[in-house]
Amino acid sequence: MKIFDSHTHVYPDKIHKRAIEHLVEKSIGLPAFTDGSQIDQERVMLEAGFDGCLNCPVATNAHQMRSMNDWVASWNRWPHLSLGGLYPDAPMEEVLAECDRIKKLGLLGVKFHPEYQGFSPLDERIYPMWERLAELELPVLFHAGSDVGFLGQPRHSCPADFARLAERFPTLTIICAHMGGWRNWDEVETDLCGAPVYLDTSFSKGWMTDQSQFERIIRKHGVERVLFGTDSPWTPLAQGVREVEETCLSEAEKQAIFYDNAAKIFPLPPRS
Repeated sequence: MKIFDSHTHVYPDKIHKRAIEHLVEKSIGLPAFTDGSQIDQERVMLEAGFDGCLNCPVATNAHQMRSMNDWVASWNRWPHLSLGGLYPDAPMEEVLAECDRIKKLGLLGVKFHPEYQGFSPLDERIYPMWERLAELELPVLFHAGSDVGFLGQPRHSCPADFARLAERFPTLTIICAHMGGWRNWDEVETDLCGAPVYLDTSFSKGWMTDQSQFERIIRKHGVERVLFGTDSPWTPLAQGVREVEETCLSEAEKQAIFYDNAAKIFPLPPRS
């Protein structure tokens, strides 16, 4: 099968080691399976037999936006593609200008992390940003649910928020990582399944108390709206594949998750 990993992370050469060390420490020793560099991500991707992957950068302050987007745009080409990053609390005129620049740079969308960025997707102050991204046809990929680095702290989003956001901005393509809400999967089943958003499979099944919930969410939400992802370097790539392969989905349904659904959103080479 062709495989496209819709959720990975790399960091610039000058900081990738420090970035991984910081994230491992913040996540109470969660192991990393690459050194955080672009080169190492491409190495593990090719060794695992993946056809391509998508980088998902997060801007944690306003000053990062422009330089980070310039960096990822400098190598954004098949098979290693990239989203851009926006910081929602930056002055809105700067955010909107960077939306336009992300489009011009050829980046494939925008990654948001409500926990690391400290914002609510339903904050009306940032509605102009969602409107502009929808106009530019730039998909948005959210970290959804709790985060291993913020355990025990109040969440900035919940699965129902993404359903409401999709209702308010029906032309905005929304992808909710971690099966719609990390460690909030009961809420995903009640509040998000069936909403017009995509889910990705990253960093989820191994953390579910009820292992059958992984396939149940896929069935309830609809196979056609599920993307394959690993959250590399935080999940071994083979494990991410195995979690999908172990389901009772048909081969055609698995291929849709592994590649075809992402090809509806991102400019991937035809599977044939």
